[in-house]
Amino acid sequence: MIVTVLLSGLCIMKAQNPMEELIYKYADVKGARDFVASGSMMTIARGFIRKYPVAPIADDVKEVAVLKMERAPEHMRYEFQKELEEVLQLYEYYGKQETKMGIVDVYVLKASPETVSELVIYNPEIWSLNCLYGDFSVEALLNLDSERK
Repeated sequence: MIVTVLLSGLCIMKAQNPMEELIYKYADVKGARDFVASGSMMTIARGFIRKYPVAPIADDVKEVAVLKMERAPEHMRYEFQKELEEVLQLYEYYGKQETKMGIVDVYVLKASPETVSELVIYNPEIWSLNCLYGDFSVEALLNLDSERK
């Protein structure tokens, strides 16, 4: 029981911002899949990140959190969607991007005018939420779009 309490406390302490809290909240929903990596697990995660259009910033990613709700019950997906929309009010909308998995919405949370601390990529078609945490320069993120063209 003490171990359970300690682990629960670590999960609560780990969720440092509203997006992480949302991911942790829905991670245990039946049919949902989640993946969170930081520290030494980022070695593996960066390998996956390098397969996507965000590859140039892979080395700057300190943590990644992914939540996939596609297989969750419909009522839970819509509850998640409603809460996600509320949390996204805190972020700056960057725009839509075409990817091999479909069109995604991109949001950023700026730490300063020149630095982004969080990059959020959401694919509403497949209910997939991806959050990349780190210290990204706005210039590097803008270059991601120009590298695709």
